[in-house]
Amino acid sequence: MIYIGIDVSSKSFVIHAIDGRKKVIFKGEILPEKRSLLKFLKELSDEPKYVVFEAGNQMKWIAQTLLKVEDVTLHVVHPNELKWISQCNGKTDKVDARKMAELARGDLLPRKVHIVEGTVRELRELLSARQVLQSKRVALINGIRAMMLQEGIKLPEKFFSRTDWHDRLAKVSISEATKLIIAAYMKAIEGLASAEDELETKVIAIRDERIKRLESIPGIGKLSSRTLLGALDEASRFDNKKAAAKYGALTPTIYQSGNVTHLGHIGRNGRHEIRRVLLQCAHTVARMKNFESKPLREFFERIHKRRGKKIAVVALARKLLTIAYGVLKAETYFDPKMLSPNRA
Repeated sequence: MIYIGIDVSSKSFVIHAIDGRKKVIFKGEILPEKRSLLKFLKELSDEPKYVVFEAGNQMKWIAQTLLKVEDVTLHVVHPNELKWISQCNGKTDKVDARKMAELARGDLLPRKVHIVEGTVRELRELLSARQVLQSKRVALINGIRAMMLQEGIKLPEKFFSRTDWHDRLAKVSISEATKLIIAAYMKAIEGLASAEDELETKVIAIRDERIKRLESIPGIGKLSSRTLLGALDEASRFDNKKAAAKYGALTPTIYQSGNVTHLGHIGRNGRHEIRRVLLQCAHTVARMKNFESKPLREFFERIHKRRGKKIAVVALARKLLTIAYGVLKAETYFDPKMLSPNRA
């Protein structure tokens, strides 16, 4: 077996390859392109190859290329899982590549990054692009709010939710320069909103039986179900529901020393889109009154009384995630009878 560590950048791929006896087989750079990568693998050796690189903005094409090579085993790691590399003395691209190769040889690599394909890959890319557009639109809206404050005008909290906010804003008495800037911002906001709607339409058009199962859960709608499927993909890849909750950035941080164990704030490591969408769903479930949502609502109310609303919302979001994991794993639909007050 040849163990290959690749440090990926837009300028070049720095590669370090060793065999089972830690003998260096290759040490150098190649061009960051498909043809160069395939040529390197072909000329390196006829032995099976174990390739390691960190996830990044070129992960998609590199992974798709390597997965098609017959004698290659691929292991993509998350950058946060290899922080010790960036913290060591004398960090260079060559050191990064060498250490990844040596970790692979010693079977000491952290868990693999899950590589999604097909419908789930399409969902992830569309939803990610929509989130980028949304964040830019919100930034422009906040920019308008800031400029209006400079003029001594504070816009109501839900001002931009009104259908006539353009007309109302145009009637406000402000300086000519501010009017010109706001008009330009408004055009950009309209364009971004239109692009968001176009992507959302394409997202909603995607069909999958797993989406229907997720939508059977109270509070989970068309966008949230697709966001969950895009993030979770195969439920079987998680060891248990706790692992799924951690992946969704909905578990508390833990500090333990001796006999002292302290649970802190909810950790930030994980897929933030899961956390964001399920917190919104949790607020929705807390207000629902139908039979299907009753066990979840009672679960929320019990925690609300003991710990307060914020903690109860996070707990309910985590509960929704573990239920989503359950319906995907069992390949079934949500059944409220399975969530008695004591089990919710």
